[in-house]
Order: sequence, then C-alpha cells, then structure tokens
Amino acid sequence: MTNSQWQTLFRETADPRRAQAAWEKLPSAKLNKFSNNDGRILCAVLGGSACIPEWISANPEWLDIFDADSLQRPRRAAGLSRELERRLKQLDGNEALAEVRRFKQRELIRIATRDLARLGEMAEVTGELSHVADATLGAMLEIRHAQLRKRFGAPWHRDENGRWRETPFALIGLGKLGGHELNFSSDVDVMLIYEEEGDVFKTKPRGAKASGAFSSHEFFNRLAEEFIGAVGAITEDGLLFRIDFRLRPEGDSGPLARSLASCENYYAQWGELWERLMLIKARPIAGDAELGAEFIETVQPFRYPRSLSEAALAEMGELKRLIEEQAVREGELHRNVKLGRGGIREVEFIAQTLQLLHAGRQPFLQNTQTLPTLERLAQYGHLPEADTTELADAYIFLRDVEHRLQMENNLQTHTVPEDRPARERLAHLMGSANAAALSRELSAQMRRVRKVFDRVQKTDAAEVARVLPEEVTGQEEAWEEILTTHNFREVDQALPHLREFIEGPEHTHVPTHTSRIALDLTRTLLAHCPQTQDGKTVFPPRALSDPDRVLTRLDSFISAYGSRGMLYEAWFANRPLFELLLLTFDRSEFLAETAIQSPDLIDELEITGQLHRRKDAARILSELRHGRDDVDQSLWLRKYFRAEQMRIGLRDILELNDYETTFDELSALADACLQYALEIIQQRHRLKKPPFAIIGLGKLGGREINFGSDLDIIFIATGKVRNLNRQAALAAELMQLLSERTDAGMTFETDARLRPEGRDGLLVNDLAAHEHYYRTRGELWEIQTLSRARHIAGNEKTGHAFEALAQKLASFKPPDLPLSAFSKDWKKQIHEMRMITETERTPAQMEHLAIKTGSGGLMDAEFIAQAICLAEGWHKPNTARALDRAARSRHLTKKDAATLAKNHRSLRRLEHIIRRWSYEGETVLPEDEEAQYRVAIRCGLRGADKLLAEVDKWRKTIRSIYKRFFKMKR
Repeated sequence: MTNSQWQTLFRETADPRRAQAAWEKLPSAKLNKFSNNDGRILCAVLGGSACIPEWISANPEWLDIFDADSLQRPRRAAGLSRELERRLKQLDGNEALAEVRRFKQRELIRIATRDLARLGEMAEVTGELSHVADATLGAMLEIRHAQLRKRFGAPWHRDENGRWRETPFALIGLGKLGGHELNFSSDVDVMLIYEEEGDVFKTKPRGAKASGAFSSHEFFNRLAEEFIGAVGAITEDGLLFRIDFRLRPEGDSGPLARSLASCENYYAQWGELWERLMLIKARPIAGDAELGAEFIETVQPFRYPRSLSEAALAEMGELKRLIEEQAVREGELHRNVKLGRGGIREVEFIAQTLQLLHAGRQPFLQNTQTLPTLERLAQYGHLPEADTTELADAYIFLRDVEHRLQMENNLQTHTVPEDRPARERLAHLMGSANAAALSRELSAQMRRVRKVFDRVQKTDAAEVARVLPEEVTGQEEAWEEILTTHNFREVDQALPHLREFIEGPEHTHVPTHTSRIALDLTRTLLAHCPQTQDGKTVFPPRALSDPDRVLTRLDSFISAYGSRGMLYEAWFANRPLFELLLLTFDRSEFLAETAIQSPDLIDELEITGQLHRRKDAARILSELRHGRDDVDQSLWLRKYFRAEQMRIGLRDILELNDYETTFDELSALADACLQYALEIIQQRHRLKKPPFAIIGLGKLGGREINFGSDLDIIFIATGKVRNLNRQAALAAELMQLLSERTDAGMTFETDARLRPEGRDGLLVNDLAAHEHYYRTRGELWEIQTLSRARHIAGNEKTGHAFEALAQKLASFKPPDLPLSAFSKDWKKQIHEMRMITETERTPAQMEHLAIKTGSGGLMDAEFIAQAICLAEGWHKPNTARALDRAARSRHLTKKDAATLAKNHRSLRRLEHIIRRWSYEGETVLPEDEEAQYRVAIRCGLRGADKLLAEVDKWRKTIRSIYKRFFKMKR
C-alpha cells in the first residue's frame, strides 16, 4: 500500500492523528505488504484504541493478525486450547506462565480487531473472550497443579467402596466468565472445588490407615493461592486477569477451596439470594469435567428453586439500589453503562430475576447467557415480546459501548467520558453522527431498560418489605396499619400471633438472630398477602385468601414442631419450604391439619425430592409393598396414604400438576391401595390367586378421584363359585381394611351400593349373574353407570371380561341383544332423570350456588357425555375425555363440544379447589360472602362478585348446550 492510500484510511478512523502516529511506529517493511482490506482493519484498531498499538509496536510479529480473510470467522474454544497446549509443550515454570500471558494478549488483539472492524457481533466477541479465558486459566491452573504435585505429591481419598482414588478438582467460572459474556477488561470470578476430603501422598496410598503429609484441604487451598498469584501477577508480559475469588461460599472469610459436600451444605444451610443470582451463571471451565458437572447438578435446586417468594423481588431491587449508591460516583448514574440506571446490570437483573421465579419449574429457561434467556422468557410469556426486543437491543448497544471504552486503555471502566474529544471518538466508534447523537441514543436505550426494570422489580410495591418495624412490642400501631393494608380482617387477634412469631412466647428468651430471621420470614408472609393502597387492592401471584387463618395455623405448627430456632433456620435456608407451608395453610384445611399433626412430613417430602415426582399406580404399589412385613397393615396403609395424599396435595398447591393430573394421581393412589389391600387379604388367608376382580365405577372408573371422594366398586367372582358367602366375607374384610376409621385415620371410603340390587344384592357375584341381571332387570341409570366401569384390581381376565361386557351393554347403537333398560325414548328418560336429580338434590334456596346438581352444573355435562357414549357405543369412563371426543360425533357441533368441554373444566377446577380445602363432597358454593372471597382468591379470581359472575356464565353456557342436546323446551 502507498502512503496516500494509508492517509485515506486514517481519515476514516475515529482518531486520524492518533492512527497515523501509531502507524509510524510500526515496521514499514511489513506494512508495505498489507492489502487495502488488511490496512483498513489495522487502521480501525490504531484509531480505536490507545493501548493495542503499543502492544503491536512491542511485538511487530503480531502484525500477521491483520489478515482480512482469517479475521472473518471467530476461533473455536477447542482450537484455542489445542494451540495453547502446543505452545506450552516444551515449556515449564515461569516460561510457561509467560507464554500463557503472551497468548492471551495476542488473542485479545485479534478479538478487538474483529470487534472494531465490525467483523463479529457482540455475542460472538464476548464468547471468544470467554473461550480465551477458559483456555488460559485452565493452563495456569494445570501448571501450578503440576508444580505442587511435584513438590508435595497428590491428594487422595477413599471412595464409598473403601478404594483409594486421586482426588479430582475443578475450576468453576462465575459472573460474565460463567455466562460466556466476558468483556475486554473484566475481572474473572471463579471458585475452586475438589471432590472429597483426604490426604496428600507422594505415592498411591495403601491400607485403610494410611496417613498423608497433610490434608487435601490444605493442598487445594495452597493451589488456589498459587493460582491467584500466577493469574494476577503484573509482569513484563502483562497481567493475565484480575482474578476474584470473593464469590465463593463465605466470601473473604471462607477457605479458597472447598469440597463438593462442603459447598452443598453451605448453599443448603446459608445460601443467600445474591448467591442464587451468582450461581445462575456458574459453569465448569477447567479441571475435572465430571466433577464440574456434578457441582452444577448439586447446586441446581438452589440456583433454580421450584418456587421463590415475591419478596425476593424487593430484595433484588434493594441489591440494585445499593450498587447504584455505593458503586457509582455521584453524577455518573446516567453515564455508567454497566451500573447506572438502565444499564447492563439491570438487563441482567431482569433476566436473572425472572429465571429465579420461573426456571425451577420451566427448565427451558435455565441458561447462563443473557440474550438467549431474554428470548426464552418471551417464548414462555414471562416478558412481552416488545420488552424483550428492547432489552436485547439495549444490551447489545451498551455492551458495544463498554467494549470501546475498555479497549481505549485496557482499563475496567464503564463510564462515558465527559471531555469532548473522547466523546466524539466514542461516537465515531459507535457509528453515531456526533457526540450529541450518541448521548441521545444512550439516554433512550437506558430509559427503555429502566422502564422494564421498574415494572419487573415492582420497586414501589415492595417498599413495605423494607420498612417493617423490628419489634412488635412498642410498635403496635405501626403493625396494625401494616396488617390492615395487607388484608388481615381481625387485626386485634392477628397481632398477638405475630408478636409471638417474631419475639417468641411470653417469658421465653429468643435469640436476636432468631427474631431477625422471623422478621425476614414475616416479609415473605406479607409479600403473599393482597395489599390495599389508596382504595385499590394489589394481588400478588398466589395471593393468600385468608392471612388471619394462615398466621394462626403457623402458630400451631411452630408449637407442634417444638424447636423454634431450628425451624426458623431451616425456613431461612429453604425459603420455598416456608412459602409452601403458607400456601398449604391457606389452600387446604385438611392438609394443614395433617402438617400440624406430622410437622416433619412436608420437610421430608421436599428434601427427598418426592414433590417433584409424578407416580403412577405401579410405582405406588411397589412402594406400598415395602410394608408387607409390617404387623399392623392397617397402620402402614394409613401412614403411607397420608404421606401420598400430602405429596399429591402439595404438588397441586404448587401447581406442579393441573387439577386433571391431580385426579390421575389420586386415582392411581386409589387403584394401588385397592390392589395392595387385596394382596394383604390373600396373604392373610393364604390364597394363591385373587378370589375376584374389583371394578371401579363413577369417579374411580373415570380416573376422576378428588380429595374426599368415595370409591364406588363392585366385586366380580372368578369363574363359577359355589360359596359366594365366603367371597363376600373376603370383600367385606378388604373394604374394612381400607375404610375403617382408626386413630391413624382412614384411607378411602369404599362404597359397593352400585352393585346389582344395591344393598339387597350379593356383595360378590359371578360374571354370568351380572350379565343376566343387567339384561333382564337392569334399569337405565344402572346401564349409565356401566359406561364408567374400569377394571382396578384382582383377577385380570375376569376384570377385562367385565369391562368388555360393560362396553357391550352400555351401547345403544343399536343393542345387539334386547336390554330391559332400552327403549326408543332412552335419551328422554336420561333427561328426566337429570331433572329429578336437579329438583331433589339441589338444596332449597341455593340453586344459584349448586355447581354440581343445579342448572348448568357438572351433572349437565356428565349426562351429555354419558348419553353420547351410549349412543356411539364408546367406552370413555372419563368425562373430560368423552367431551373432547364428542367434537367428532354427530351429536354436538364442534363449537358446542369445545365450549362444553371448556366450561365443564372450569367448573371441575372450582369444585376441586373447594374440596381440596374441606376434604368433603362439596356440591355448592358457600353462602357467606367472605367465604366466597376466599374461594375466589384460591381460584385466581379477584373477589366474590367476579367468582359468582364467572360461575353464572359457565353454568348458563352449559345449560344452553344441554337444552339443545336433549331438545328441551325453552
């Protein structure tokens, strides 16, 4: 290239004079060989950075970096690691450390060149910077480890089988390094972990009593010290990285290296909110890959909790405010692109806040990088797409500004300069017309971020969480106002409970630390309460419907548990467990009673991971069989049933299941209990084969068992049995085993009255007798009942034969053999039965509340489903699934079928929420307005009026379809 060509290129740069001055220091022999494209790229760097030209002047051989073709593509992590490994092959000690630093500096120039020449997007640039850090930090760690190993030997530990194994270690990247989002002058946040405690030996230890020179803990902490010294040393080859270990457990006061078990224990017992945020970006970067992966799996439940208090939003907002107050100098908030209002940190806070709230239940959101996380939050509906687009654009813009600020002098700066020339140079690098245009763009981007940040963080609504009085005694008036605004109805009764919760019982000393934890837990409680301000009520997600009762139940639970301090510590370390208790006390009276009677039960379910497992009947039966050797089978069944019912109820409350899945799990529990009870009867009477098959009808047959449901069953004898009385005695014994009320409660109430001839009929009869009855004397309602028959337990051949018979009998399309119940007007008769049921079973003066038997209630939809199944010859015991299939029949239009299914599901969910509270066969809404309000909040509706309006709409829609189906006269 000629001088005139170079002069032209200088004028295109952000700082022509600086670019030319730097160019003049470089060897002309090398520059003459540059192509025009190579020269343009070099000039972009010479004018865009003050420090990089100095590095090139000191190392002119690095001019070969500026090859336009090779700079078009980023380098891969594997390629970087292989090259560095090759360079270090013949080196050791200080020479190796120096080569690592030079490698990093050369790669930094290459990446900066790609960035300034606009050959790589922001995410590509930060990814490359992170790959270089991974490779160089890994090399430094390996060099120091090899040196220590040579001097002292290696750490060893004994595995679970007693065999000696060399102890692996891993380096975990955190912050921007962990998220593949490193910038040009980042600190690197890391922690060092090792697998197990042990000792250091020169040679492999042998024998159980072998004793090493010193502990593995000392070895790995020395390794961390050596590593920090090597990485952070300032040498003639430059600094590798400013390295920061302060994000490790216990921060500056904790050891530099910890075992995996020690880390797990720390986060389980003492982990704080900021550590959850920090660990979201945790990633193994060096050392043993398997150990690194195990660490990530270990901290997964902590960094992505299944549920998190909305009060955490206030705490995260407080963290951000502290950063603004302490880390940003006065007057720089609007110019600091990282920590200022609307800066990079706020975009990261938004992404991480929503990950904390939702990623535990939606694994797709679990990601260490900001931009992909924002995209996924939009896909899952946690952020509006418009907000996501604005945040992503702002993040890219602000990171670009940050890079150009740091490339200037290789300093860790995030503040846009005030002097005019520097601002103009930055504007040119950013592609802005001038400094004023850049300022306008910067302000607009940061305003957009701040707007979304304030909305997500709800900083104004969270103020109450930050100003709670530290004591109740002496601050009663302030607490009364707080309780009133948080929808406590009986404040004078709630206040003593709150005082005891925070300060402990009268005449009992409670440590200050325990009271502080209690105050923090109170914030969590209040964060779940509806809050009334200026006449408007704000409902948080999963709002408590009855804060007074929750507080009372909390007091009872603490008394039952006994150790207040230990319990508070456990809740503080595991906040989701505390929130789960609050929701349980609010959503279910019978589960609250169970929790108070067995205060360790919820804790056990949560710790063992049972809450996050869905079980089918086979799995439950397998677990029940673990107790077959127990002397008291009645007690074993009830203990297991109580734990399973609690597990299913908590899954339902946490919304890990929808109500239909809850029905499936409760039905699976019923199936398994019936099968297990039959096995116990066989065991008691030494029967090799099941004496009968058990058939489920009604909700059991349809897999629609709800809380408090009876089990409608009939018994079908196997083959032709001479002594049916003997079989009946066995059946009665089975029903008693399940249904007898004892001090330990009961499992399911069993009901065999739907058998032929009801109470007057034989408890057990054979298949032929059943067929004869249904064909000759069975009434229409009994045939209707057969449409929901399902084999549950016992003799499979007999059970499936009865299912086939039921399907044949419950088909009017047309019947292949005459049935006494069949007539051409069968559909009209079904309608008449429904009208009789509506009249006789709907409580007087409560028709508008009768969600099951009343007009447009659940029974309307059930009768339509059963009538269609009879007409089509379908065997669809489950009402919802039968209604779904109805869209493909000629009996309903697609629109009516879809509308009926939707409104039926709405009513079933409402019924389910009512029954989950009381464990009773509720068929009507409560009359009391306050009780209606509580039901509404549990349903996610905002008050009794809204609930009644929705119910009225659902029922009118169902009844209108019912009228058309049965051709009722209007």
